Amino acid sequence: MKKIIIGMCLIIVFALLTLPAMAAEKVLYSFEKGLEGWEIPEWALEKQDYVGRVVERSGDAAKDGKGSLRIDGDFPGKLWTAAIVEVAESFDLTDYGSISCDVYLPKDAPAGLKAEIILTVGENWKWVEMARAVPLVPGEWTTLTAGLLPGSMSWRRTIVDENFRKDIRKIDIRIESDKKPVYKGAVYIDNVRVGSK
Repeated sequence: MKKIIIGMCLIIVFALLTLPAMAAEKVLYSFEKGLEGWEIPEWALEKQDYVGRVVERSGDAAKDGKGSLRIDGDFPGKLWTAAIVEVAESFDLTDYGSISCDVYLPKDAPAGLKAEIILTVGENWKWVEMARAVPLVPGEWTTLTAGLLPGSMSWRRTIVDENFRKDIRKIDIRIESDKKPVYKGAVYIDNVRVGSK
């Protein structure tokens, strides 16, 4: 029995040693010094169902440090609406297994808003949304995380392969109201990061 256990332990150690090394967590955007290239896309400013109109760096709320990105939205209820921000920059995230960010909804906001990460991937600029939007809790920071490794089920209508994380053209974060709630106010985003999970 000892030989079997030792043999299994050696197999596990060998497997772990031969796995590709994943880089430790890296914060891409902390919003400590400004918007760092994030903006509301022009196309969203032209659509009635996209209700974010102002984005700025704010010191009102921060998960870490002293600043975050603030987007003000006017969600009217009764129909699907969203506020979206993005950064257009080329990323090779081959060394990472996940992408995350923290989103804060003020405590006086109503429950019901959700958030998701969206990536624009590859030379065809494929729009890839998270499989499920994450509910935001008023008065709390909520972490959104999506996998980047082959086989990840984090993304809607796409097969994640080795090429998926090599050529990311944009990162978007969208706040949504699906017919409710009605909310006019701020949502804060901090610590857009990649990690090994």
